[in-house]
Amino acid sequence: MNLKKNLPILILLFFASCKKLTVDQLAFPSSTTEKYELENYDAGEQSVPAAYDIPVSNRTILTFTSIDKSTGETYKIYGLYIGNINTIAQDTILLYCHGQSLNMDIYYPRTRLLAHLNETVNRGVLMFDFRGYGMSEGTPDEAGLAEDMDAAINWLIAKNANPSNVIYYGYSLGCIPVIDRAAYRTDFQPKKIILESPLASVENLANSSTIINLHPAFISNLRFNNAEKIKDVKVPLLWIHGVEDDYIAIENGELVYQNHQGTYKKAIRVENAKHGDIPKIMGYTTYLEAIHNFLLN
Repeated sequence: MNLKKNLPILILLFFASCKKLTVDQLAFPSSTTEKYELENYDAGEQSVPAAYDIPVSNRTILTFTSIDKSTGETYKIYGLYIGNINTIAQDTILLYCHGQSLNMDIYYPRTRLLAHLNETVNRGVLMFDFRGYGMSEGTPDEAGLAEDMDAAINWLIAKNANPSNVIYYGYSLGCIPVIDRAAYRTDFQPKKIILESPLASVENLANSSTIINLHPAFISNLRFNNAEKIKDVKVPLLWIHGVEDDYIAIENGELVYQNHQGTYKKAIRVENAKHGDIPKIMGYTTYLEAIHNFLLN
């Protein structure tokens, strides 16, 4: 059974025998760890060629504090910075929000790629684990995604990062906080955002089921309403989606892209690509060139 292809159906089928909390937890299949392995982690199909290796001296494991706005409780969040922390104030920074599975180890190859965008320009890449992922404290939930991203943004602010040099990059689940913070955090507006394989909303997931016709409220407390929130994002958008995505169908991304009303947007629909193989299917050089060209536009 193809779990990725059938996950939306499984969520719908399980609703009758599971509490909403249990169903919602299916959205966050996080994996904890006592130590990050990074290049020593077997990333499988997510691996990239050795040409994109990062010297140990050019990366830093760091921590920052995330605050639950509803309770005031704090959590230690772990992050990874690739680049020179001492030059953040002058550098172009990509703030990368990863997908729903495992932790930073599995996404490290992706950030290695992004760190090689253009070696003639000083760039940094900041990635972090949402609460409950990797070594980060707490339990993941929808509100926590934005709160944890706020913690990463606050860290950049403390390092004097210039928001006009910061780009938010969301992959899959990571698109949720990227859209939310780009829309509603007004004290630190990024220069641009990149969305790879975004979900439109939980409602869209429910309505797209041809097996069971249910109101979304019966399925989940989660909303993940990217398609609505993107209407409030004014900065330029690059949307990338695999045409053959069997986990989050490309129609989700089409709706998000359609609803963006900002100053500029560009779409890249990748033929033959599914959910997790876009850089490989595009070709690593082509993938990086596409992102680089968007950043220069």
